[in-house]
Amino acid sequence: MTNSAVAIDEQLHHLIAAMPSIGGADDANLRDRLVQLERVANLAQSEQASVMCEIAERAQRADREDEESRGRQLLPHELRTEFVADEIAVTLSCTKAAAARRYGLALAASEHPAVLGAWRRGVIDSRKAQVICDGLAGVSHPAAKALADQAAEYATTHTSPEVRRWLQRRVVAADPGMAEIRRARAVADRMVSVTPLSDGISELYALLPSVQARQIYDTVNSVAMAAGAGDVRAMDQRRADALIDLLIGRAEPPQVNVQVVVPADTLLGESAEPADVAGVGPITSSEVVELVGAPDRDIAFRRMLADPDSGYLVDIAEHQYRPSAALDRAIRARDKVCRFPGCSRPATKGQGTDLDHTIPWPRGETSASNLAVLCRHHHLLKHSPGWTTELHPDGVMEWTSPAGKTYRTEPWVYTDTG
Repeated sequence: MTNSAVAIDEQLHHLIAAMPSIGGADDANLRDRLVQLERVANLAQSEQASVMCEIAERAQRADREDEESRGRQLLPHELRTEFVADEIAVTLSCTKAAAARRYGLALAASEHPAVLGAWRRGVIDSRKAQVICDGLAGVSHPAAKALADQAAEYATTHTSPEVRRWLQRRVVAADPGMAEIRRARAVADRMVSVTPLSDGISELYALLPSVQARQIYDTVNSVAMAAGAGDVRAMDQRRADALIDLLIGRAEPPQVNVQVVVPADTLLGESAEPADVAGVGPITSSEVVELVGAPDRDIAFRRMLADPDSGYLVDIAEHQYRPSAALDRAIRARDKVCRFPGCSRPATKGQGTDLDHTIPWPRGETSASNLAVLCRHHHLLKHSPGWTTELHPDGVMEWTSPAGKTYRTEPWVYTDTG
């Protein structure tokens, strides 16, 4: 280890040693410490990425000098740049695949200054940087720069899955034509394979168009749920058995509808704004036309009105404890996922989520302004000591933790792509 590397280690150890003891910190300071150390870790990872980029740049410079001195183009095995990932792997004692992922992210992030800047400030981690870079792959430069700036800011207060969903819709809206080309290419790679494992088990893998994959999964889940509460099998076992029964003809597939929320302008052909499929995400306007015009596909289109300014679905209220099927669908469409901050459990019915009255019935009404989707785990957390929630009329939900920290989640925005 070089002297400079030793100095970095010593400085970090001194920094941590100078902090007040963990045991003596109050609840608020303890959580602040957690955030601060996360930023330090992010900063260290971003600095590693910068080091990898510098190694690559020096390798490229050396390759150019070699080509000039030899008077010819170097062969692949003569290029230093060809083996940068291998050198990183042996230097960090990690696999070539792990080194290649980190090296690839370093190069990709260097193409988006806003992403690299947020990473270097420690306000986003490597996973969020990866999600943004992956999501912007193939996007034209002007649109990519604007989206990178917005995504880097959005990522500072949202999880990686939330960033992926947020960015995916805007990428489709920014360049619908290219999004449709990418979709066509991806669909062309659809396939099914089976890999025999040990102990009488095999892995069945399928790469399918997203809407149909969602419909297949919901069909399997519906058969599994029909087994009843007295069934001793775990839910994963039920789904596996349901898939077998459906494919070999021992079970009749139930009618399963895929909910698609489509802007009216898109259906009228006046806009290329993407639609949204529950449990899938945004789909291109071209795919919407395909789904509408395919009589052999059991796709249910339900019109749901959204406020033109906020993009949120409008409120509905009912005078009963259990929401109707229509209100149930509307709430699940509005929320898309469990409303606990950072939770990505799909709001689709049958996925282990409930519609919870924020203010208990009958004191609180059965309406969109008092109902929110919660997964079973966070439904229990909501009623645990110290946690409080507030659901605003526009669907914005605020959670306050036992330490007094407030977190905010918003309903899905269907019309805002800016």
